[in-house]
Amino acid sequence: MMDLNRRQLIILNELFNQKVITSLNLSLAADTSVRTVKSDIAYLRKKLDRHGIGINSSPNKGYSLNYHDSSSKEYLSEFFSQIDMKRLHLFKRNNYERVFYILRTLLLSNNYIKLDDLANEMFVSRSTLNGDMPEVKRILDNYQLQIESKANYGIIIRGEELNKRVCIAEHFFHNKTTVENSKGIDLEVYDLNRAIIPIIEEQLRIICDQNQIILSDFSLKNIAIHVLISIFRSKSAQFVETPKEYREGIKTDYPNIYSASMKLCHVLNSVFNTGLNDGDAVYICMHLEGKQILQNKETNDNKLAEVNDVLTEVYAEIKNNFDIDISLDPILNEYLALHLLQMIRRIKNRMVLRNPVVHENLQKYLFATKVAISATKVIEDHYDIKINLDEFGYLVLYFNVALRNLRKKERKTICLVSGRGRAETIMYINELEDNFPEESFKLINFDSIDDAIEHIREIDVLVSSYEVKISRPIPQVSIEKGNYINNIWKIINKVDLNDLDVDKYFKPEHMNFELEGDSQQEILQQVVVDLKKQNIIEQDVNVEVPFVSHEIGNNIVHLQDLQKICRKPVCYIAVLKSPIIWEKDIIKVLFLIKTKKDGDHNLNILCDMFSNWTRDRQMVNRLINHKSFQLFMEDIQNY
Repeated sequence: MMDLNRRQLIILNELFNQKVITSLNLSLAADTSVRTVKSDIAYLRKKLDRHGIGINSSPNKGYSLNYHDSSSKEYLSEFFSQIDMKRLHLFKRNNYERVFYILRTLLLSNNYIKLDDLANEMFVSRSTLNGDMPEVKRILDNYQLQIESKANYGIIIRGEELNKRVCIAEHFFHNKTTVENSKGIDLEVYDLNRAIIPIIEEQLRIICDQNQIILSDFSLKNIAIHVLISIFRSKSAQFVETPKEYREGIKTDYPNIYSASMKLCHVLNSVFNTGLNDGDAVYICMHLEGKQILQNKETNDNKLAEVNDVLTEVYAEIKNNFDIDISLDPILNEYLALHLLQMIRRIKNRMVLRNPVVHENLQKYLFATKVAISATKVIEDHYDIKINLDEFGYLVLYFNVALRNLRKKERKTICLVSGRGRAETIMYINELEDNFPEESFKLINFDSIDDAIEHIREIDVLVSSYEVKISRPIPQVSIEKGNYINNIWKIINKVDLNDLDVDKYFKPEHMNFELEGDSQQEILQQVVVDLKKQNIIEQDVNVEVPFVSHEIGNNIVHLQDLQKICRKPVCYIAVLKSPIIWEKDIIKVLFLIKTKKDGDHNLNILCDMFSNWTRDRQMVNRLINHKSFQLFMEDIQNY
């Protein structure tokens, strides 16, 4: 076989599949320069000549292959049948495809893998592979896993089996980016998933019902995946070691969970002829215990009292930062403490409660996300834990409910001025009452515009039979112009935006369309450099981790100034020059919202604006592709 590098293989494959192709199109396919293409063509001519294949060059047309006979073409066809061209193209541009591929290959291997073999498999050089390894190590470090290197043997992942399973669950079943990069052994996992998961879910649901264990649908599906991983790992004799004290404690404290887990293992061993043992049963216990929905009667009073004390600190921190009081919210008081009890237990046992809609919710509830970040700091400091993104997403939902309840108390005022008859006025009032419920809106009615003007400061939307001219600017809706109910809703959704000084927060100099950095730390420090140039951060500020960051989907990271180093209001937006893997997602855009004070009412409005923008993939791509401040401003105000 011919000894060709990845770039030369791509060029030859394009020549093989095209009748004629220009050097420019070849350069685009191979992600290289035209000059390099011409150099590679010269090299390929020498290699192909010995196999009876030539490369013709036609002015204004391009290159084409010339076969001396049919056997020459058959040789090339056989040559490409042995090469995975999809994988070859996969690794040609960005390093994150390579990183995920390396990670998945190592996770599924119980033996050493030589770097040269891995490089050949990926069609990259050894130096390219070495350049990717620090990122692979960084990701593994998040799971307390390490890469061990042994001379003449290669590399292998070392660490506890429990941590390996958490990592496998993330990078084979949950992370959509990594799932795209398939290889033979991946397909074996996929087939197991498709064939076995429905059966596991069914048996798990039956056994949990029998043992009074309450699980959400998300938790049930998540536990089923970990049971599948147990089956897959047991085939390779890879078992979880659980602490003896936990094994004994679970039998005493949660006999129903221990019984359910043992029963599930017995059923699955019978159905699939697998070898799940007592260790696997205890591992499943850990998932069931940490992911069940607790009732008050099942809790330890001392631990619940401790959680409630921590929540008192949380509510005080939120009041201090945002000038809002959610301490009396009935939902939080009834359920949040129970959720925290389970969350803390899960984190300490290294269990992950997957949150399939975490990105969607972090985009949708951006203000609640900021509130949750403040709460998270208090909880983490008290319990000496690190709350992961999935768990954080559930906290956001609790705080969003409380914030929604507060908003219900802030009713908008709609004023109707009808110059028509009594019957029509009554009809309009009834329509408004039907569409704008009393708990969220206050409806007032005046016979004349002069009467309405006397109360103009109380009015959020003025509704009239026809458009009227008044000296004070106020959002108006004319009944005679189209669907007036829809028009009122459009104004209500943007009523706060009308009072927002947009230029105060958004400026062209607060955007960086080419933010450089190869790691989180480099990028965050570069953000600090940008903001120092704008005098938003003092010149003498030097913080190792200046911002808290959260992935919110659509390749976006949301930054929070938790250390309060920004001294001026700003909405900072940046597009990364080169996308990087942040935690789990590939990030291209990041943003920071900072108001004059955290309790500023404008913070909520700005969060709504960004929330709408981040959820619209087309808007995000327009920023990335066009890098236009003006276009971005049009998009972000369009909600």
